[in-house]
Amino acid sequence: MSAIAVQHFLRRAKDFEYSMKLCNESSLTAEVEFPATGVSRSNECLQSAALLGIHAAISYADALRTALGDTELSAEDHQKAAGRLRQVLVDKKVEDLKGVQRFSALVGKKSAIAYGKDRTNDNDMKMIVESSQRFSAWINQIGKQLKVEGWENVTNEA
Repeated sequence: MSAIAVQHFLRRAKDFEYSMKLCNESSLTAEVEFPATGVSRSNECLQSAALLGIHAAISYADALRTALGDTELSAEDHQKAAGRLRQVLVDKKVEDLKGVQRFSALVGKKSAIAYGKDRTNDNDMKMIVESSQRFSAWINQIGKQLKVEGWENVTNEA
């Protein structure tokens, strides 16, 4: 395990998570008017919040996988990352694997949020943000439980 690599992924996760929270808060207060239509929407930042939440989850998973000796991080297939996360946790005899399923669901929505032609509905984006926050709490608990170097200083507050 490279403590430097773990810290890199943890810092990235916290940055994404902090930005997600800013976008989510903005989505509740900002009002954007689309010039072509004159239609106002109050939550255009929500899509960014959802995507940032997904990226935060990916970085948290990369940090834990790196800490537990997994060297095969892949930017191409995040579903594969979910399977590898499950495996490193099973190898460490972690019983609480509920976060792996949440992670798999989050990365399964990445392409639709980032590249989809149609806008994801607001309720689904809010659920992604909430799921990302729950994943963050879970993986931080696991990191501390496994006494991963540097994880003891990670808080749930971004």
